[in-house]
Amino acid sequence: MKFGRYLRGKTRRGMATALFQSVSAGALCFALATTSAGAADPAELPTRDLATVFEVNAWGGYLWRGGDAINSSGGAPNEIEDFPLFGGGALFAVPVLDTWLAQLEFEGEGAFDNDNVNGVPADDTYSGGYTGAGQFAFTHNHFLMGVFAGAGETFFHETTTDHDVTQWIAGGQARVLNERGSLALQLGYFDTHADSGNMETLSDTIFVRAVGQVFFNNGQTMLEGAVAYADGTQDEDDAPFSNSTDMWAWEIVLEHQLAMLSGDNSAASVFVSYEGVQVNEDSTSGSTDSLVDQGIYAGLKFRLGGQQSLYEREMSTAPGLPKVHRWLGAVPAVD
Repeated sequence: MKFGRYLRGKTRRGMATALFQSVSAGALCFALATTSAGAADPAELPTRDLATVFEVNAWGGYLWRGGDAINSSGGAPNEIEDFPLFGGGALFAVPVLDTWLAQLEFEGEGAFDNDNVNGVPADDTYSGGYTGAGQFAFTHNHFLMGVFAGAGETFFHETTTDHDVTQWIAGGQARVLNERGSLALQLGYFDTHADSGNMETLSDTIFVRAVGQVFFNNGQTMLEGAVAYADGTQDEDDAPFSNSTDMWAWEIVLEHQLAMLSGDNSAASVFVSYEGVQVNEDSTSGSTDSLVDQGIYAGLKFRLGGQQSLYEREMSTAPGLPKVHRWLGAVPAVD
């Protein structure tokens, strides 16, 4: 792991800018949460009380990609530019000794109809992946501070080489939560190991991510926005010619709890989201190639526990971690 390269002035300035932009975006969400006239009345919302939460979700959507990096080498097109995705996940959070919180989470997805382009076998095309992680956090009133670690795999359709990778992630985070919204900041590191030794995706990477939430309708509706910046390398197997690569990722999620399917110890909610990833690779030729993945998704969540609203769920859980497999899925197409 080459942590030394992060000490270069350019990277320090880039991360400082990304940190400022990420926190600013999250702070905007938090400001909206604390000032919105349509947000829930604090008097109508419960005080903080940790409780066990178990939640599962399932969703479907469509991803499309664009940018000058697609098929930049010329020849017959062999990279899929749009395809459906389906996935799901689970979360289990439990209080420990009143002020501590332990959480396990899993997110996975698969892509379909993306194995060929006009009869030509697909190359460098995301095929799905998963990430599982654990979190441990200290909570006090409306503040949370904790650490996380996890691992998973990311898969690709390719013609001549195996780009599949195993990834792992670790870091820390802090969050402030009140009756109208929340703001969280995550700082971490992830790395990848190519199953075949062909390191086409992002590796040796640090990231910063800000997440803001706004609660409406007495905590029954939630608007969430997140923005992240990651800086790493691609093609480390080509050292000393590995390419510096950075990434921006963003998401907007609207979730609403369904009264007809919610009771004393269970709840159901629907959600829609718009998510994107932009990858920028600095090649050895001096040029920068870019790729943008975007997607729209919709799904259902089912929750068991004592939580009566989305706000109460957030009180008893730590902020969710990024879908690292989705980030990694965009990278090989810029090479």
